[in-house]
Amino acid sequence: MILYFLRHGKAGSPRAANDDGRELTDSGTAALHAAAPLWRRLNLRPDVVLSSPLARAMQTAELFCEAVGGSPTVDDRLRPGASWGDLAPAMAAHPDARRVMFVGHEPDLSAAIVELTGAASVRMRKGSLACVEFYGVPEPGGGEIAWLLDPDLYTDHDKGD
Repeated sequence: MILYFLRHGKAGSPRAANDDGRELTDSGTAALHAAAPLWRRLNLRPDVVLSSPLARAMQTAELFCEAVGGSPTVDDRLRPGASWGDLAPAMAAHPDARRVMFVGHEPDLSAAIVELTGAASVRMRKGSLACVEFYGVPEPGGGEIAWLLDPDLYTDHDKGD
């Protein structure tokens, strides 16, 4: 089984009153658009894309699906503060899925990857995408990090982003 973890792109400044509605910035959207060719070259084909309900995560999931196909499924269990204990039942709700994409927040995604792989630490910058592979059912300590894409791979720093 393969699990993908995509941190939402760069979003506006946090507002204490309504952090849920915070959207991607223009540069955050542009960086995710720039990632699309790489995502396609990697032949990413998740069976299900599960997204946090927060605007910035949903926008990221929509841009991902626009690039590789499919449509995101919003799941409240991916809200900020989610642990592997929240992500696992969200995944289990799709029992036929062999490749699952989680689109969410930090430090939740990196903590889940650490728990699943036993890595000392993982750094998921905005727009980062990680792939964790399992020889069986995903469980803590049973996964291997196949790769982690840093957003610097697909942003053009010559344009000041």
